[in-house]
Amino acid sequence: MRPFLLRLLMIVLPLVLEGASAMAYDFEVDKIYYNITSVSELSVEVTYKDKTFNNGTLYSGDIIIPNVVRYGNRTFTVKGIGGNAFYNCSALKSIRIGNEVKSIGSYAFSNCRRLTSVEIPSSVEVIYENAFSNCDGLTSVRIGHAVESIGDEAFRSCSSLTNVRMGNSVRLIGNRSFQYCTSLKSINFPQSLERIGHNAFHNCQKLTSVNLPAGLMTIGNSAFEECISMTSLNVGRSLTDIGNSAFESCVKLSSVRLPSTLRSIGSSAFESCARLDNITLPDSLQSIGGAAFENCTSLSSITIPNSVTSIGSSAFKACSNLKNAIIGNHVTSIGQSTFSQCTELENVVIGNNVTYIGSFAFDKCNKMERIDLLPETPPAVGYDNFSNLQFTMVDLYIPEGCLSRYKVAFMWEKFVFIYEKGTK
Repeated sequence: MRPFLLRLLMIVLPLVLEGASAMAYDFEVDKIYYNITSVSELSVEVTYKDKTFNNGTLYSGDIIIPNVVRYGNRTFTVKGIGGNAFYNCSALKSIRIGNEVKSIGSYAFSNCRRLTSVEIPSSVEVIYENAFSNCDGLTSVRIGHAVESIGDEAFRSCSSLTNVRMGNSVRLIGNRSFQYCTSLKSINFPQSLERIGHNAFHNCQKLTSVNLPAGLMTIGNSAFEECISMTSLNVGRSLTDIGNSAFESCVKLSSVRLPSTLRSIGSSAFESCARLDNITLPDSLQSIGGAAFENCTSLSSITIPNSVTSIGSSAFKACSNLKNAIIGNHVTSIGQSTFSQCTELENVVIGNNVTYIGSFAFDKCNKMERIDLLPETPPAVGYDNFSNLQFTMVDLYIPEGCLSRYKVAFMWEKFVFIYEKGTK
């Protein structure tokens, strides 16, 4: 039996004896190691030398991966870079990837700390998880036009990476794919992009502005959390969901434009965005998560549209500059501590379907001047809801013909000045 066929047989066997050779490649040409991936197509992928991954000094300097490689009397097409192929090759300086390569495997270049730049050709369709993680010398990446998905943690902790250019086919940016890329200043998002995964750009501290494409539908949890230099955010017209903590602690973010397709804003999505002074919530919005805008200390007014059915606990807590709030007519309950510690809040309109106001919802809102209550039935009120409020200083406006109900309802009876709308 010919040598390469014998090796192929050994690859496909489900079990390998424990004492077998540590070699993990089928053949070697010009100090690059290959595995045969298809006999019928005569294709191979670049691999490591042995199963211990003890290849820290195996590949070094400048490496060129060819389009084809000849071994024996056959020519093979190099269609992949296998998992761990260049893992921990700390002396690798540059890599030129052949134009036939279609995939870059898991951990393929992880911990290649001297690698400074990568150009991924247009033949590559997928970049798997951790492919370039911890390449902390990498400064620039150019991703070809055939790549559709960037795997989880693909470029995680590439702390010197400043610029990323993506091809026009990327649909998915995986979880934590650029997390802790603390030097990343700019990134172009292609129009093909549909989803940004959890923590994808978490702690990219130098990213200043984000323009998301029209086709993007989902922003994952903590996707841009702690992007402390981000000042503006534009999202496309197809966005439906903003995940939990998606923009939490983006302390310089002052301008946000939300599309008419948005359905949900997750918990803590904009928490501690201290410079966010104005945001328009679209009529498509259905839910606002807990603490979604907590500690947005520059926010001066908020209108919750009629489409919203639920407001989470502490949604606007400690918005210390908030003066006016309007709550839409489809909201049935106001969560616990929703407006707690909004110390400048003066005017509130509560929609006509609210049946319950949670405990501490208006705690320490001691500058309140006017509350417009649209429900004909007085909403039930939780514990310690209007602490520090001077009930003699607040005008309470209610629907016509409902005065007798409010006069005897728990908590509402404490207000001295209650007026029915339509009456003098």
